[in-house]
Amino acid sequence: MTRFIWRSFVVCAIALAIAQPVSAYTTPAQLAAAVAAAHRDGEGRVQIDVHFDCSLAAPTAALADAGLAVTSTVHAGTLCVVEGWALPAALPQLDAVAGVTRLSAPSYARPPAPRALQPVQRVPARAAAQKQGAGAVAIDHNGIVIIRADQFVTQTGTNGTGVTVGVQSSGVYSLATIQGRGELPAAVAVVYPSGSNSSAVTADEGTVLLEEVHAVAPGASLVYCNPLTFVDYTSCLTQLINAGATIVLDDNGFPNDGLMSQDNDETSAITQILGQHPTVMMFSAAGNNDGSYWEGTYSPVSVSTTTLPPLSCPSGAGTPDNFVAAFGTGTSQTLGVSDANTFALLLAWADPPTQLTSQFDVFWFAAGSTTPVGCFSTVGATTDQVIESVTLPAGNFTLVVASADQSAAGKFLKLWAGGDGLTTLSVATAGGLISPQAMAPGVLSIGAVNGSDGIGDSIESFSSSGPVTVEFPAPAQLQAPALVAPDGIVVDASGTYFEQDLFPDGNFYGTSAAVPNAAAVAALLRADFPTLTVAQITNALQSGATAFGGTVPNGVFGYGRVDALGALATIPTPTITALSNQASTGSASTTAQPFNVTGTGPLHFSVSSNNTALVPNSIVAAGTAGVTISAGCGTTTLSCTLSVTPVTGQAGTAVVTVSALDGANRAATSQVTLTETDPAPGTSTSTGGGTASTGSGHSGGGGMQGWALLLLGVLLAWSQRRQRNATQSST
Repeated sequence: MTRFIWRSFVVCAIALAIAQPVSAYTTPAQLAAAVAAAHRDGEGRVQIDVHFDCSLAAPTAALADAGLAVTSTVHAGTLCVVEGWALPAALPQLDAVAGVTRLSAPSYARPPAPRALQPVQRVPARAAAQKQGAGAVAIDHNGIVIIRADQFVTQTGTNGTGVTVGVQSSGVYSLATIQGRGELPAAVAVVYPSGSNSSAVTADEGTVLLEEVHAVAPGASLVYCNPLTFVDYTSCLTQLINAGATIVLDDNGFPNDGLMSQDNDETSAITQILGQHPTVMMFSAAGNNDGSYWEGTYSPVSVSTTTLPPLSCPSGAGTPDNFVAAFGTGTSQTLGVSDANTFALLLAWADPPTQLTSQFDVFWFAAGSTTPVGCFSTVGATTDQVIESVTLPAGNFTLVVASADQSAAGKFLKLWAGGDGLTTLSVATAGGLISPQAMAPGVLSIGAVNGSDGIGDSIESFSSSGPVTVEFPAPAQLQAPALVAPDGIVVDASGTYFEQDLFPDGNFYGTSAAVPNAAAVAALLRADFPTLTVAQITNALQSGATAFGGTVPNGVFGYGRVDALGALATIPTPTITALSNQASTGSASTTAQPFNVTGTGPLHFSVSSNNTALVPNSIVAAGTAGVTISAGCGTTTLSCTLSVTPVTGQAGTAVVTVSALDGANRAATSQVTLTETDPAPGTSTSTGGGTASTGSGHSGGGGMQGWALLLLGVLLAWSQRRQRNATQSST
């Protein structure tokens, strides 16, 4: 928009605001600021967020009547927004709708740009492997080896089958291309936030994140959603969950609001959605902000004691600034820009969200100059932070935070130059996890260790470190990151829109590359142990991580580097009590003997016999040759019974090994020896080593039937009696 058109719009907006019954919440200047920050469509409409009173139903019908083309609505926690498109002239009417509290530009997703990260010495894994004649390197090879996901799959025989992983990122434009190469399954589901169409995004960061998840957990189902705004993000989160995802991950950043408060609107929305779906586990990239972030208290220094000129934002029109912030021993930051770039410049201050009284101006100067290149002010802000898009050439700039007076002394500040590796601050601090999901309870923020060397024990210099400082509802420091995982991994971006974002060594760097590795390990665990809670899986990941950095957890590595086998080792293995040896006569089943098992999640059983002619390797129904285990054993009950049935007509001894296995196929074993002394069919039963039988134990042509013996006895008795009678008669 040209300056003339922009000024004309501001005049018109103010005139309309005066002429219309505008609410008391959004001033004409705030409307103009919202329009300036909003996206526009081909019809001249701006995208706008209409915030409404959360105690009321969303006024979608009234807003539509006032000129809003509604695309989506979120009513979660304290985030109550109707998002849509409207002509600028309609904004005062929207603001006047009953229940509306304010208008703002949407909080737009700021996906990391991994290629912007300044490379240090990297190991060109792809090139080195091909030089050695190894051919193409497998997707995420180094990452998989470092986190021992390959050993997990080999050892357990499982690969994530039965779990759905949901991914939010920036674009899957070339998804079909990668599927055609066999590096993603054909059944990747793509869902859409309300009012958005991800297929229109010509980007592929989402494609490569899906590749990574599939490489680590190839049996897991995949579903993808592309958020363009934070309202989209909440909608995508719900859509992924509705599609069956119980592991969700993202690498989107939304630094537009709420960095001072753990109960900000955005964080509360995420917290409520996860609270409504307690089986869902969420991972988020920590961000690539170390070196470009500063936080500390405002210590005003008089401008008169510095070499700075009189300051006023905008120049000559604003309130003069008489004080500037101290950064260490200086009164300015050196902002380094390594390559021409448009980036976010953010200032947040610790005013309560409903009591915005502090006023700051942010200035930047070319090195050695006393004339500001630009500035922005917090005057008129509707929240306790302001974010500005700044375009600068490569070089060093002087950055100053100023105020008219000292009334804000001691106020806690956050300053961020979000160049994703292209920008640095001369006085930087930890704490730069600048998206609201980092503050939501239970969400695991993931930092990056360099995986290109196949070792993965050094933190990436850009990986955001913690803790995260919040001032509301009470001052606190939140653990971050939760864990780290390898970046510097191989993905297939050839012929996609992501190809330009790879480093010269062909690898993918950044916390965006790390987060799918961590989430996919969680998918392996969830598939094997579906009854584990989110807290239990989190504990397994943290307790089983490879720790670095001394005290655990810490602000650089969190609890450590994700380790699939380490996490598995923290989960109790099955147990089974001893079994007694048994004997059988007449091919009868042994008496069911009690035994107990323990384990994590549902158990299953297997048997191995050293004499399958007598006892097959089978778990069978009662009365069938093999081993019978009571129904529900290992799932609904841990107190069970077991009986053994030999093959009819077979005699001898069989040593039968009974194994109770968990979902990771870890086994506890016990043995029972069955001795069949007489294979004749009958109704024999066995109790331990003793037998009892109601049959003769004999059958076939060699035996005489009982009725025949009885008849013979009668005949013999009759014959003997006749002989006695004859003898008596003769005498």
